[in-house]
Order: sequence, then structure tokens, then C-alpha cells
Amino acid sequence: MPIRSRVKKVVASTYKHVLGRLLGFGLDVNDFTFPSGHSPVPTPARHYIDLFLAQHSTAIRGRCVEFNPPYYRERYVGRPEVSKYDVWDVAAGPDVSVVGDLMDASHLPDACFDTFICTHVLCNVPRPWLAAAEMHRLLAPGGVALVTVPMVLQGYAPHPGDYWRFTVDTLQVLFEGFARVETAFFGNAATASGSPQYLMRNHFSPRVLGLHDPRCPSIVACAAWK
Repeated sequence: MPIRSRVKKVVASTYKHVLGRLLGFGLDVNDFTFPSGHSPVPTPARHYIDLFLAQHSTAIRGRCVEFNPPYYRERYVGRPEVSKYDVWDVAAGPDVSVVGDLMDASHLPDACFDTFICTHVLCNVPRPWLAAAEMHRLLAPGGVALVTVPMVLQGYAPHPGDYWRFTVDTLQVLFEGFARVETAFFGNAATASGSPQYLMRNHFSPRVLGLHDPRCPSIVACAAWK
């Protein structure tokens, strides 16, 4: 084995031992909580959601609906191509204009929305295949569902329950009934490993945040057109 390869192997083995000890030490010193005073919390996942929505900004039009809390409402309300902006939740609330269960929203008419902004929602839906079918029914022809889901998440997220983690393959199956689906992946082994440790985006360098590895992303996403 060449000297360079032997050195790399030794360094990699040492790194893994050190990382293992640090992670064990973290169980004693890490409070495993989000930093206060932020909404949304500045996780790498939220950074990647921003990137995904920016990539599809021109597709956001007509009557839009975002699931509560409305992190992105101020970004899109007032744009000439957005005629109305609703906020959806399973229960009534101050910001909520649509109340319903995404698995069965039969009280809403077909084709009543042009854009769904569905960021990290389906992990909290017991039967996401029903939710995908309802989004398809509720979208007008040519409408789009912009969906992000976690492949790795910080921890249990009971809103009101936490049921699923996803891959690109999952999204392709869930949205196979749509006319066109574009999938994407964001993050890498470092950001994915940091998620359960409650590392925020400022804990990573821009270079690391900008690496997107299909083998181990932090989140996956899809834009699905009816």
C-alpha cells in the first residue's frame, strides 16, 4: 500500500475514535435543544429549505397555501403573481385561514389551490400517501406542490406526532400520480450527523453547508406539478 494511502487510513481511524469519544462526551454536556429567539430555528435543514424554495420561486403563484407556522408568508404575500395566501392547520388559530386534515380535506373543492408550500410537514402525517393524493386533488391543473421532508431530524418532533423519515425514492412513490416531479437532495454526512446533535448552520463552514451528497443528505425535496 502506498505511504499516502497508509497515512490516510491511520488518520481516518484516529478521527473515528476521536469523534466517537466526542459524541459520548456530548451526551453529558450537550443540552440537545434549539437556540432561543429564532423563528424559524437556523438549522442546516431550514437553510436547505430556503435554497429549495428559492430555486422554484417563479413557480409560486396564484392561490398559495402554506402549512402553519407560515414561515414564508412575508416572502410571497404582495407579489403580483400571488393572488391569495392561505395558512393551513388542523386546528383554528390566529394565522389560520384553512382548517382541515390533509389526509382528508373533502370539505374543500377540487382544484382550489395553485401552490402548496409544504416544508417538513409530511413527517408528522400518519399516512402521507393520502396527503399527497389530497394535494393532487386540491391543485388546479398546472399547479405545484413544493415539498421538503427530513432524511434526518434533530429528534422526536410531536406535531402532533412524528411518524416518518424520507428518501428521494419515497418522494418518487408518493408523488408518482403527478404529471411531473423533480426531486432534490441537500446536505451531506456532516450536516446529517450534526442534526441529532442540534448543530445549527453557524456550526458548519460555508463549504460544508454547500456540499450535497445523494448518499447521505440532510433533507430531500420535490417539486410536483399536476
